[in-house]
Amino acid sequence: MGLFGAGDPPCPAGSICSGQAATMVGRKTEKRGSRTFTTNQGTKVYHATATKLRTDGPPITDVYIIKDGKWQKAATSEDGGKTYTYEDDVAGAGLKNELSDPKGGIHKNVDANINKAADKAGVPKETKDTLLDTNPNKAGEDEDKTGDSQPVTDTSGLVSRDIPVSDNTRKSFGNYIYPIDLGKTKQDVIKFTMLEYVPKDFNQSGQFGFSNRDKPEDRNPIGTVILPIPGGIQDNNSVSWAGQNMNALEAGLANIALNTIERGVEGAGDASKAVLDALKGGGGEAKTALANAFAGQATGTGGQLLTRTTGAVINPNLELLFSGPALRTFSFSFKMNAREKAESAEIVKIIRFFKQGSAAQRSTSNLFLKSPHTFQIQYLHRGPEGSDNPFMGRIKECALQSVGVNYTPENNYATFPDGEMVSYQITLNFSELEPVFNDDYSQLDGDADTLIGF
Repeated sequence: MGLFGAGDPPCPAGSICSGQAATMVGRKTEKRGSRTFTTNQGTKVYHATATKLRTDGPPITDVYIIKDGKWQKAATSEDGGKTYTYEDDVAGAGLKNELSDPKGGIHKNVDANINKAADKAGVPKETKDTLLDTNPNKAGEDEDKTGDSQPVTDTSGLVSRDIPVSDNTRKSFGNYIYPIDLGKTKQDVIKFTMLEYVPKDFNQSGQFGFSNRDKPEDRNPIGTVILPIPGGIQDNNSVSWAGQNMNALEAGLANIALNTIERGVEGAGDASKAVLDALKGGGGEAKTALANAFAGQATGTGGQLLTRTTGAVINPNLELLFSGPALRTFSFSFKMNAREKAESAEIVKIIRFFKQGSAAQRSTSNLFLKSPHTFQIQYLHRGPEGSDNPFMGRIKECALQSVGVNYTPENNYATFPDGEMVSYQITLNFSELEPVFNDDYSQLDGDADTLIGF
């Protein structure tokens, strides 16, 4: 079922259909110094394709979008996506711009989804290569003609980190909604979008660490669930601070080591002289501390020798120091009562969606276990575009760590005639994959403070 009950995307008989996907259109960014800010989040467009093969000409691809709560044809291509004709009363300027541009987000997503649909339908390679102007065989012909092909990096000496999952692994789910008539209301909703887990790779752009993970809105969803927003919605942002000690002797030795690493022998000499000067300036106290410290180390009695002989301890310079970010967790509980047979079946699919989607995946060889699918969670305001509610906190991509199901939330066993429970309660516990950083807020609105943020 499509967004807000729009139904499944059209799929005329004999067509190769891609199913529902989503792409942000009209997103604008602005570079300020070394930082890039998002000045316009754009609009999320839900789209799908249907490609019909012809014996008397090239394939015809129709692009559909959800508009006014239903699927409508927005564009058609008869040359593998090289050019499109548009339904002017359906396709807006943003869609036209991005679909006409080979580098546009929708153009690339449409091409990728057509390829995936062809693979799923078992289309032979020679036929698949005719579906898109950008497919491998066609691309090779264009590069030979124009001479603009880019050099290909030789990766024969690299170890592939791609581990294929078992052929029996489920890679797609439906789009479910509860209650089944929720799409007919104006009620705000919470949307769970299942995504394929994308690991990070080493950063090759001159920065330390790992590359950024593709944003959820830039990836193709595996399936979705839309539910009413439950009560008790809250979030808790925290970071870790801890008390740390570094007495004067430790600080002096650390300074010598640091200068040795940074400046070599000269740095070590300067730092050592500074420590000796400090000891001389400290008078008798410094000599007593130094003598007791070395004596304690030699005898294994540590700092207690100084305390026993003088009743004092070396000032530990205790300070609260930042020790790292923390990952946020989110819990949701939904009670779902079936009012009819169709709604009961939808509830079963929703429970299966979360349970199977959060399960580990086995590799083809059974040697590895791969990460489960991940989830994007959105609080959607039921405006014309079904956009994120700016007055609710946003949530980064999450892992579903546990799924709890209560089959008798009313404390009595009750079923429909075929055995399906009349009521279920599910409890979902999520954890974000990455911490929230200061610049995450700035990238949302350029510090205009129009959004609560994360």
